[in-house]
Amino acid sequence: MPVEGQKSGAAKQAQPSQSQAAPTPAPSQPNQTVTAVQGYATNYFQWLWDALKKPFNNDESAGQYFGLINFAIIILLNAFSFNTVIQRVEQMGSSMLGAFGASTQSGVKSSFWMQFIFVGLVIYAIFVGVSYCFSHYATHNLDQTFLGYTNRLAHYTSSILVLAVVQFLDSFAVNSTNGVGFYTILVVLQLFILLSGCLLSVAPQQGVTGSFDSAYTAILTTVVINVLLFIVADIAAQSALSSLMSLLKQF
Repeated sequence: MPVEGQKSGAAKQAQPSQSQAAPTPAPSQPNQTVTAVQGYATNYFQWLWDALKKPFNNDESAGQYFGLINFAIIILLNAFSFNTVIQRVEQMGSSMLGAFGASTQSGVKSSFWMQFIFVGLVIYAIFVGVSYCFSHYATHNLDQTFLGYTNRLAHYTSSILVLAVVQFLDSFAVNSTNGVGFYTILVVLQLFILLSGCLLSVAPQQGVTGSFDSAYTAILTTVVINVLLFIVADIAAQSALSSLMSLLKQF
């Protein structure tokens, strides 16, 4: 009899040990893609902060796409900013026509942000492309890759991003009586800084002799950029006028 009691006691003691031996689930591993994106974003914002503090201390070891990312963010902010202003002007026009008793179609709300993005891409392609060609071929900065050049130009002109953010926020306050002047100043300042950055970036590097004198290179760069911008502005103005006429027909 004591032997049977010892067996039953041993069986009871074996049950808890079996439950304790159950395998525990392995801790979940962080997603490598998410971790990589977070690290890349952190490096970008650190690069941007350094560029804002010291624009001319370009970091050659920075991510090769930081410049393109910076320009893309500026283009998006400008596009949504211009689109917001257009919608506010449209709403003010509808209100004015309604006050004079004119019949308007309710719910009409135009959206041109895709067109503004396309125009912004073309404008930045002109600035970056023309200045890179002069930097690479006219001043013989042959060791400068295109992505490296965009990083350097974006580093020089990093303050444009701050102006683009302010412009985007200001677009919600623009109306027929105030905000237009300040909004226009922000746009002009961005173009001025971008052109200045392009002219600085086409200067020959130390120990390199260009095909032209630096002054002539800067003048030629400015002329080519302005001619191409005039062509784009003329096409964009004709398209905008056509859109405006079709918009007025809706009232």
